[in-house]
Amino acid sequence: MADLRFGFRLDHVPGFVADAVLGDTIFEVLSGLRDGRRLRAALVDMARAADAEWVKHVVLVLDRPRITVTRLREEWNGARSVFRPDLFDRLAIAVRDEAGWDGIPSAPDSSQQAVIEQILNHEGPWTVTHARGSANASQDILRLLVHQWLLGKGPATIKWLMKTSGYSYPTVAKGVDQLGFYLKRDRGGVELKQFPRDEWIRLLAVSDAARQTVRFTDRSGQPRSPVSLMRRLRQLRRTDIAVGGIWGAAHYHPDLDLVGNPRLDLSLHSKKANADYGFVQRLDPGLEQTTSRGEAATLVIHLVRRRESLFEPSDEGSPWADPVECLLDLHEARLEAQARDFLRSFTATRAAALTRGQGQ
Repeated sequence: MADLRFGFRLDHVPGFVADAVLGDTIFEVLSGLRDGRRLRAALVDMARAADAEWVKHVVLVLDRPRITVTRLREEWNGARSVFRPDLFDRLAIAVRDEAGWDGIPSAPDSSQQAVIEQILNHEGPWTVTHARGSANASQDILRLLVHQWLLGKGPATIKWLMKTSGYSYPTVAKGVDQLGFYLKRDRGGVELKQFPRDEWIRLLAVSDAARQTVRFTDRSGQPRSPVSLMRRLRQLRRTDIAVGGIWGAAHYHPDLDLVGNPRLDLSLHSKKANADYGFVQRLDPGLEQTTSRGEAATLVIHLVRRRESLFEPSDEGSPWADPVECLLDLHEARLEAQARDFLRSFTATRAAALTRGQGQ
């Protein structure tokens, strides 16, 4: 029997990553579906995914949808006249809710249910917490699109933005629409045409609140150095805590002059409404939380609330924060010259890549 593969990129659909693939069957998962527009968009994605010789079945898994099966069947019948019959015959919907299993054209059998349960367990629960709220959605979507732009990742699909952020389709769509001036769209998704300076300035103005920044200072008179704190952090082997700030920036661009900030910036990936900062005592028992911006901070922690952290693995024991978080850290530490150089380094890399591409 073929192995179940998660996060499978489909070569025949640019920008599309299937939630799971088992043999010749593709699975897509939507949790809490509540509107027909999102369902219709999902059916279009399914038909695109089905358009390959090796694909025999594409199953849309609806976990606890907010719309009725009757409504689902209406949308299903409406889609039948739109898609090519050979593609439509490969599509199916599986529904799991409190009442049990249902589906279109029929409910999944016991073996299919077992596979779907495995997929749903892998997906895991992730909801936008009250501490994060939808008020920060536009800033979160902006950060994701800047991430893609800095690293030259190309268009981001709405599905990728949903899965990475943890927001629903309407919330993501609204966040994307607010950036319309800076975006270019194609069938593969959306991407920034340029660095969105005006929106970035707005983000900087609310960065502390958006990232729920927490600062720690040492009042014992014998503070540990940031290097010592980082060494202790790496001994914890925590994959949910990433190194940012000057060290994270230097990881992405070692040639930058990023010397001279006596503090350690960390990004903590947490879905809990009340994040756990207990690990700080293991770094230095003398550290105390401070709310004063005038008091020198030895350790600064920024929360990453989205579903996927986008941290970059490291062999040294702690991952690196993504470059957007590092850039925000530099601004927040008032290292404006270094922040400009850091951004320019990505811009130069992008320009060189485009030049090489045009010359081929």
